[in-house]
Amino acid sequence: MKQRTIARPFHLAGPGLHSGQESRLLISPAPDNSGIVFLKDGARVPAVVAQVKDTKRGTSLNGIAVTEHLLSAVYGLGLDNLLVEVKGTELPALDGSALPYAEALLNAGIADQAADKQFLTTQQPIHLTSGDASLSAFPYRGFRVDFVVDFPGVGEQHFSFDLQQGNFTKEIAPARTFGYVEEYELLKQQGLARGASLENALVLGKDGYINQPRFPDEPVRHKILDLLGDLCLLGRPLQAEIKGVRSGHKLNIELARRIMEHDRARH
Repeated sequence: MKQRTIARPFHLAGPGLHSGQESRLLISPAPDNSGIVFLKDGARVPAVVAQVKDTKRGTSLNGIAVTEHLLSAVYGLGLDNLLVEVKGTELPALDGSALPYAEALLNAGIADQAADKQFLTTQQPIHLTSGDASLSAFPYRGFRVDFVVDFPGVGEQHFSFDLQQGNFTKEIAPARTFGYVEEYELLKQQGLARGASLENALVLGKDGYINQPRFPDEPVRHKILDLLGDLCLLGRPLQAEIKGVRSGHKLNIELARRIMEHDRARH
């Protein structure tokens, strides 16, 4: 299986979900074996776990906040090499999902490259827990995620997604970021959610959804979306079965670090 990039560059722009400030992206093809690289203020920031600086309300790399929606689209479409020039401190929220990113990447054309994909495999189970959250990786030929959440107002949700057999752009990419209406003012006081709206977020209340969900189980699908974006920071496509219960960005990144430690120990 060959590495993939896009056929031509394109621009995207919009306010950030948390900062509310406008940011602009120029996403361009990149050579074989170069990986996904952000370019900000003249500095190259590879999309790898070592660059993660924060996991509160999103995954932030060195100087670039909320990277997971773009990276989820990259991972879900099987792209390996891209250059992403960023003007701003946070990637655009767009509609709060990965779908606008996926559609823009597909419209730019997917191009096979000369080099073969370099898969990362899990040779033994890895289990992580944090309070009532857990995240595990098991050896598997392919990539599959099984996820469970339980949120007040909407209850327990369960979804399974196989990257090879499923349809990322229809099943996962449209799921929007979400939060509780009661949290909104507090988040703004903390400098977060300043770009959030009923157009780019699914809002939950104590009795269910405030605005119309795209799926009855949209939150658990968005959790899988976030997980794919965070695992993109492995720098290589992963072959594993992932089981998650109430996991978030912090545990996702810890799993990515642990997978890389196991891989380094084998080599």
